[in-house]
Amino acid sequence: MKLKALVLAMACGISSMTFSQTFTFGGEFDTEWQWDMNKNTNWVNLLRLDAGVHPWKNGSIEVATWHTVETKETIVGDWQAFSNIEAGNITAAIAVLGYHHEWEGIANIFLGVRNLNEDFFISDGTSLFTNSSPGIFPTISASYNIGNYPVSALTFYFDVTWKNFTLKNSFSNGRAYSGWNRHDNPFKFNPSRDGVFNATELSYNYDWGSYFAGVAVHNRMFDEDGEILRDWNTGKPLNKVSCAWWVYGEQDVWHGEDDNKFTVMAQYSENTKKESVCSRYAEVGGIWTYKSNQVGLSGQYAKYAMGDEYSCEVTWNREINDHFSFQPAFQYIKNDDGHYTTLTARVVYNFNVESKK
Repeated sequence: MKLKALVLAMACGISSMTFSQTFTFGGEFDTEWQWDMNKNTNWVNLLRLDAGVHPWKNGSIEVATWHTVETKETIVGDWQAFSNIEAGNITAAIAVLGYHHEWEGIANIFLGVRNLNEDFFISDGTSLFTNSSPGIFPTISASYNIGNYPVSALTFYFDVTWKNFTLKNSFSNGRAYSGWNRHDNPFKFNPSRDGVFNATELSYNYDWGSYFAGVAVHNRMFDEDGEILRDWNTGKPLNKVSCAWWVYGEQDVWHGEDDNKFTVMAQYSENTKKESVCSRYAEVGGIWTYKSNQVGLSGQYAKYAMGDEYSCEVTWNREINDHFSFQPAFQYIKNDDGHYTTLTARVVYNFNVESKK
């Protein structure tokens, strides 16, 4: 009841403020058909809704929710999750809910519920591919049950920009949640039970490329099901500190007319605990961009506790107009459980509305 009252109070506050302030609303709907190129098919849908109220020039209250529907849980036995929008069936999960303050071009701070995908592991290259791993390294997403789609955690985030450099830091509860009841909600902060998680990244960006280096630290260990490992005798959470580090870069190697260019990309990550669910990850790829088209090829390797997985993806994204895009993708995946192929077709629709009262 306390959680519902808190959410209702914030919603009422937002509604009352919109009469005199700027209100923004937008969203994105992704629908994806999947086929294992044999007999199994799946239909996956994701709706994300975003709203914001700006009570003054540099401050805003932000809200975002996820809603997902799919016909099957999965169609292949891959470990990295070949589709970055697969998440089961979720009526409504909080992606973002909190206060954001901006010093334009200098710094940002955020306090509230948030997930890592809002701020980290985002670039023009990684955003093209539909496999989950280019979005967030499995050395982190598979090894820790933290604020990664479709779950979020109570977070304090800030970034600072100086010339071409940006420093980001996110400090959050050590375990993320997606429910709406007292025992399962993302407003929890319980370091003694869930531990704490911190991610720091330094990036360098210029006209022809972007480079990133970062480290994430957690003082808990998780099993393959996302449960915190406990002492056999006392039942208390094991206080084991581990970290995952990463480096990533993408570089334009050729520019032509009409925004025609070719970009190469590479990323690598390790987890310091070899007994982590995923201890190593690497990817190389290339992207050709021409007007409203992007064609990408990437190869990936991930070392899991249960074995090694290799995968490759070929994809083409076509922007039809300002609101619609169409993207087919083919993936080949090999791990200790078998060989798999997937063919997907994704349609994305996005919209934005802004009103001033």
